Amino acid sequence: MEPTQQQKIILDYNGNSVVIAAPGSGKTFVVSQKIKQNLKSLKDHQGIIAISYTNKASNELKRRSLSNGENARASFFGTIDKFCISEILIPFGKLMFGIPKNDLKIIKGASLQNYEIEDLQWIDRNITIEELTVSRLKLLKKLFLDGMILIETIGIISNYIIKNSIACQKYLHSRYKFIYIDEYQDSGSNQHDIFLKIIGLGAIGTAVGDLNQSIFAFSGKDSKYLDELSQSQNFKHFRLDKNHRCHPSIINYSNFLLNSKTELIPNVESRVFKLKTEGDESSIAKFIDSKIDQFKKIFSLKNNNQIAILVRSSRTAKIISNSLITKNRFFVTTELDSNLNIWSTIFSNLLYYLYNRKITFIDIIEIFTTYDRFSKGEIVKLRKSKLELERIISSDKFDKNLLKLEFIKVAEIISPQLKNEESIDLLSQILNSTELLDSYKPANLDELTIMTLHKSKGLEFEVVIHLDLYDWILPKKVLAIPNNFTSAYHESYVQDLNLHYVGITRAIKGCILFTSTQRTNSYNEKKNASDSEFLTLNDINKLHWTK
Repeated sequence: MEPTQQQKIILDYNGNSVVIAAPGSGKTFVVSQKIKQNLKSLKDHQGIIAISYTNKASNELKRRSLSNGENARASFFGTIDKFCISEILIPFGKLMFGIPKNDLKIIKGASLQNYEIEDLQWIDRNITIEELTVSRLKLLKKLFLDGMILIETIGIISNYIIKNSIACQKYLHSRYKFIYIDEYQDSGSNQHDIFLKIIGLGAIGTAVGDLNQSIFAFSGKDSKYLDELSQSQNFKHFRLDKNHRCHPSIINYSNFLLNSKTELIPNVESRVFKLKTEGDESSIAKFIDSKIDQFKKIFSLKNNNQIAILVRSSRTAKIISNSLITKNRFFVTTELDSNLNIWSTIFSNLLYYLYNRKITFIDIIEIFTTYDRFSKGEIVKLRKSKLELERIISSDKFDKNLLKLEFIKVAEIISPQLKNEESIDLLSQILNSTELLDSYKPANLDELTIMTLHKSKGLEFEVVIHLDLYDWILPKKVLAIPNNFTSAYHESYVQDLNLHYVGITRAIKGCILFTSTQRTNSYNEKKNASDSEFLTLNDINKLHWTK
């Protein structure tokens, strides 16, 4: 693939940069190509840091960055939490705070209800380094020495360690020469600080994101940090605004949604459809069943898995999945995926490996170390486990206990000091649930894909059927005064608009905006439904397909 002029300018620049990248603009191509260039200039003990928002996105970036057999050297590919845990907290927390009495485990603050400590109300992901008082630091140190790191404090403790540990600073300076963070619009304050601190230690930094795709404010993420970098004199600002993925009418529609004064691509037949059916969500499923072959014919599709049904809530996803006659796969985010213990990450990635061979076994092994650090005996054991895992999974009715035991053997070799019973329990839950286990398998050719809008971010499908476009749902409304409907207000209007935008721009050939006359509320009650205001915002309905 030859880079466009926009992409080439970014590839040729060697300093700190901010890349504002629209959907379908080729950001992963640009980042992977830059990483390929970087790796050529590094010594064996040096590497790059490549931070992605999800494990799946990280695996894809690593695969593309090393697609021609490039030597990853001492590089890290993963999420910010995994980077903080493996590269900062575990190796340097012991130097800062002391040796824990128990094996370290990552837990949620809510699980400390019976722990005799001070009030924990101040603990969340948004706490800044300036708010880390002596008493608060003392509490975090006590927890660490008891073998516990709270998920909510991973960022702030790592930020503190980088700031105060000379050994950590020297390590990061000598090992990492480049740092990339994707989806920077979803950064929190500590990720932003850590990024700047690593650049301050001599690394060249690249932040990639899109202010219009900020959809995780509810978890403490804020697009203001990407905006700040865009305005900074210390960063060169680039734009990737040419959408090479979507049909021109989808580009027109998504751009108009955010700015009604946008210049539209002329003479384009709309591939954005607005459909409505009588009844509730189950009637939508019935309609999809009856029209699936017609959809495939209109959009020249061969397989059902090229069509994605995207929803706001898992509740809607379950209704649609259970109501459809057509085979489908509902992709959920499991607790194993979101759990931050090292063994959980190893188990999660092993599951993805077994069902998706785009991920290699070495990718799993090198999550927290490099292949050449293992002894010859350990490498022999790992190769044996690889063959055994493939043998076990090849059976339709595989032995779940054997698979679990083999997973544990692999984890004991990769990270023997971080054995975690919670991770093992979560793995057991996955293996004993068909629905959860299916989320690690790619959809079969004859299956429709169903997932939430949040989970769809970063993915693409030939056709998207976008649901939950109801008043009160998208954008979400809440009551300031209970039972007083005149007190309703939008909880997060801009975030919800961005979420709608993300859903639309997952579509390559066509996008179907689908509503019904009734909807199911959180109490499983049927309610009369009105269409979302997003469907008529600034007369955007004039861009819907018409006969």
